[in-house]
Amino acid sequence: MLVGIQSKDSSRDIGDKINNAEQLYILTHGVRKKSMREEMQKNIDAGMKYSAAHSLYIQSHGSPLWQIPPRPVLEPAIEDSKEPIAKQLKMSYKAALDGNKQEMENCLQKAGMIGENAAKGWFENPANKWPPNSPKTIKKKGSDSPMIDKGKMREAITHVIREE
Repeated sequence: MLVGIQSKDSSRDIGDKINNAEQLYILTHGVRKKSMREEMQKNIDAGMKYSAAHSLYIQSHGSPLWQIPPRPVLEPAIEDSKEPIAKQLKMSYKAALDGNKQEMENCLQKAGMIGENAAKGWFENPANKWPPNSPKTIKKKGSDSPMIDKGKMREAITHVIREE
């Protein structure tokens, strides 16, 4: 079971050169300090590969770390909901051992939906303990809700069940 933003659902529809998946990665991990960005740029210029998210954001915006604090979503939301997810996964294993493929798939879907809903709800969950938006961001966005503008990133979060 995977919870996150699938590439087909990651468009931002606002003219950005960065998609929702890349934006969520940046907001989760923050932007690197200027000295780190300068060293990364030397490595990029020398041919070293960095993720498209880091490269595009650093080249386009160059904001220092203290302007965009990390605001992780997926990992802490799943951690916060690990008990109900684990319950469904346990039930899916039991169904698999009993040879009940349909029940196994139902339990996996329920576990995925719990994870998906936890991640979507994390944007407004007080347990996220995200730092508030800066006054500059509030003025620009017209909102003091961190990471919530039009809700497109949140809507793009989904889950998939893969057979491996």
